[in-house]
Amino acid sequence: MKSGGGGASGADGLLTEINVTPLVDVVLVLLILMMVTATTLASKTIPVDLPKASTGSSAKDAKEPFTLAIDADGAMFVKEERVDDAAVRARARGAEGAVLAADGRARHETVVHALELLRAERVAKIAIVVRDAR
Repeated sequence: MKSGGGGASGADGLLTEINVTPLVDVVLVLLILMMVTATTLASKTIPVDLPKASTGSSAKDAKEPFTLAIDADGAMFVKEERVDDAAVRARARGAEGAVLAADGRARHETVVHALELLRAERVAKIAIVVRDAR
């Protein structure tokens, strides 16, 4: 009578089942390596030689955004030049986006008024500059 050794064995005592635990371990390690490698490769930029076109515009030709600054007294400035409401509207006309940099002590009413001036000229994207709190 044979004693049970705990495992499937044939007539010769050889294992007839494959132990898949080491195989799963190896596959998981390979998967982790592949994921780490893929993320580092994806973050690199691909060098592309862009074609030339006479009707397009390059990224270098992109104009800088319209920047409106408001000081603590509520005065508005564009490129360090003090401006009134009409000048803000005239300079914002045709701008795709604007950057609003308001002093923290400026009245809320003044900031809302500046936003209204920009929206009146159909400025779609308005970014508000803040200081990092960290």
